[in-house]
Amino acid sequence: MKTVGWAIMLLALMAPMVAHAWTVSLPDSLTASSDVVRLSDLSTVPVPAEMAGLLVAEAGHAGETALVTRQGVLRRLVANGQAGAVRFTGAARCVIRFGGGKVDPEALRAEAERVVTALLPVSPEGAPAAWCEITMPTEALTVAGSWTLGCARREPLPPGRTQLRLQLQDGWQTRELPVSVVAHTYGEVAVARLPVERDRPLSDSLFEWRWTDLAGAPSGLVSSRAQLQGASATRSLGAGVTLRATDLKPTPVIRAGDLVELLVQRGSVAVSVRALARQAGCLGQTIPVRNELTGRLVNARVAGPGLVEWRR
Repeated sequence: MKTVGWAIMLLALMAPMVAHAWTVSLPDSLTASSDVVRLSDLSTVPVPAEMAGLLVAEAGHAGETALVTRQGVLRRLVANGQAGAVRFTGAARCVIRFGGGKVDPEALRAEAERVVTALLPVSPEGAPAAWCEITMPTEALTVAGSWTLGCARREPLPPGRTQLRLQLQDGWQTRELPVSVVAHTYGEVAVARLPVERDRPLSDSLFEWRWTDLAGAPSGLVSSRAQLQGASATRSLGAGVTLRATDLKPTPVIRAGDLVELLVQRGSVAVSVRALARQAGCLGQTIPVRNELTGRLVNARVAGPGLVEWRR
């Protein structure tokens, strides 16, 4: 077998050369709608026009299968004087099943829309319904019989464009179907009604809320009222300014100079004393405070308005 292989390769090198190197890429499997398969039907990448019509497999009857290998294709090219500068990629062998039919493009699109729509996030109360645009391959697909379409992805699609790979299950084989999806989902964008000073705690009433298609909106916009909870402005905002996530910062619950309750815990024992906050702090932050009883400076965690905790 090795001698035969080397002989074929030698013949390929001796065959007339085409103007440019070219490639044959074999798929793992193929369903043919006719009783013959030519090189242009088999290769997953374009082949030169003069090679396209080369017969690589033929069915004796409907439902028959055939095995085509790289070596078999090379033999046919050598015999036809067309093996110069060819190289092979993809699978080493391809299983061909004859007797398939074309998929109705409209049926395939409808099924793709059903699969992708299931991945859209749930729309907030009062928001317009989410929807999607799908760009699909334009070439007709051949299947052996009944087929189904699915997607391995489970997490919701983000707003805007996403590349997906759907799985086309065709009886005994599964093929990937690449599609481009634009998910149109809506969020409430905040626009300042009046000027907002820097460091001011933010609330819903300071803004006009507009439902906006986030697929076409700039990234980083505040798109939910819940984002304002416990937040202050990082900068001064003019009337009509659209609020961004970078305009938000946690609102301190303790200010520098506030007298606070310092809860000192040691094991199961807890003692509460008065302390002076040396800097502002948000919930969960650690800030320096001065124990008013001992004058000692400690770093304590902010547990709430006017309350800090220190574990010894």
